Amino acid sequence: MTAISKRLLSLALSLIMMFGALSVTSLAAEETQPVNPVGNELLQSLESILSSGLAVAANPKAGLDSSVNVALDLQAGNGTLYLPGQAKESNLRLCWDDTAITLSRNGKTYKSGTAPVAPEGETIRYEVRKGPFSGSLTIRTRKGSAGVAPMYLNLDESKGTVAAMNLDSDHETLCYGTVRVDDLEKDISIKGRGNSSWVFPKKPYNFTIYKNSKYDDKKKAELIPGVKAKKWSLLSNYVDSSLLRNKVAMDLANDMGIGLETRFVDLWMNGDYLGNYLLTPKKDANSPDGGFIIENDHIPATGSDAVDQFDFPNIYVMPGKHNVINIDDIGDDAKAKGVTKASIEKYFKKAWNTVLDYDSEEYQKYFDIDSFAKLYLMIEVSKTYDCYAGNIIMRRRGLSKKDKLVAGPAWDYDVAFGRTLHKFLVGMPEDIQLNAEGWYNDNVGILYNTEEPITIMQGLARHKSFQKQIVKVYREYKWAFDDLSVNVTRQSKVIRDSARMNNALWLTNHPGAEYVVAPNTMQLLGTGKYKLEYEITTTWSSYVRNLREYCTKRVLWLSDQLA
Repeated sequence: MTAISKRLLSLALSLIMMFGALSVTSLAAEETQPVNPVGNELLQSLESILSSGLAVAANPKAGLDSSVNVALDLQAGNGTLYLPGQAKESNLRLCWDDTAITLSRNGKTYKSGTAPVAPEGETIRYEVRKGPFSGSLTIRTRKGSAGVAPMYLNLDESKGTVAAMNLDSDHETLCYGTVRVDDLEKDISIKGRGNSSWVFPKKPYNFTIYKNSKYDDKKKAELIPGVKAKKWSLLSNYVDSSLLRNKVAMDLANDMGIGLETRFVDLWMNGDYLGNYLLTPKKDANSPDGGFIIENDHIPATGSDAVDQFDFPNIYVMPGKHNVINIDDIGDDAKAKGVTKASIEKYFKKAWNTVLDYDSEEYQKYFDIDSFAKLYLMIEVSKTYDCYAGNIIMRRRGLSKKDKLVAGPAWDYDVAFGRTLHKFLVGMPEDIQLNAEGWYNDNVGILYNTEEPITIMQGLARHKSFQKQIVKVYREYKWAFDDLSVNVTRQSKVIRDSARMNNALWLTNHPGAEYVVAPNTMQLLGTGKYKLEYEITTTWSSYVRNLREYCTKRVLWLSDQLA
């Protein structure tokens, strides 16, 4: 992506954030605390005293497997201690490096390693002293959910700084260290990931597991029970106010056999709490050795990345948009047999041309219609922004005639299920996008009135055999679709405290916020039994309720059409 494109994307998203801030209330209104600024003299004292910060040392017996830092706001004279849900705060103590510093309260003075922390949800006010300097500091304790595992990234910044990694929009800067989750500790390299999601303050990451700290031999690790992979992703879900969309979507896809296992984690990096994340194998983590993985995307590559991308042939491209195919990976065995970008491009063009022959069934020789029907339904139920050319992943396991293009894994659903960041970008009326009714895939780009398909799904769906497969798949997996709204409730119970802790850190109006908080758009939210009875969003719980409402009504509409 060019520097100019990135600046334009950043500007656009910044404008969306600005307008969102005008129309929505804070994510965690119930968590808001008054800020009491302190005088310059006290500020100078606290900065002089606490230049090296405060922390809580690791105490596995107390449920803390790695040391964590107190997040300090010296201007307000406040600090926040973020702890995993498993931690027993009564057994934890504050510590600091400078032996000249003491903390005192209620007439008692504490040295490093002896000062208690507040119970969850409460505060302790300390008088902090060092020589002639003193200042008052109030520290609040917050805890995550007991059912959400803590993950600790301990990175050696002598091999690359976190700041440099977080400033690299090309995601080429690596950091090295270890990851600890459950009872496992593994050597890793880590870097940033994402395009539009990377411009936000809560960063997403990819990391790779290694056999040892030489970082020259990749090795699979079981970071999710029953799932081993070398490459992993940490999805930040920053633009999803509920934090749940990717999870429930990928659970549904996984039920149908085209998804990836996921789990929520609370993440600390070098002791600093970063929030609630969704851990999953990287989308190309399990690349077939005998084949390849490709991805239909909408971001044109530049420089060295362009060698792994080609234009999607014979398809209508909406004004100002792009439609490209990325080659995510070619297996080692496939490379040995001569598979290259040129041969993959030739194969895909041949396969796509069979799709465009709507009187022929030859397309089924190239496309596994069962998996593509499942992905079609994932796009349909979610009304995702990534519908015309975004993260639509396909793989070919081998090179024989029986090896077709298989859809999946399903990926990237944070702007979906009622989210409306996409409302101006996919060429369709707002009411189709916003409510729980209507066919979504068919209407992508309808405002441009073109006979050519705009998406790969539109091309496939012009075949009656594919339409029949969609109905067949939906009826087979109706139980999974019926579970969608139930899973919203199930997962919300798992992450409730972690979500509130996450929102206490990222206390902001999110960009492109849920459209339903704008009262003048309520009439767009459907009719009859499908009408979305949303509530104005003021807390995390109300975002969860509205997500559940969308899933319930959308599945009801689909079932009435297909089941």
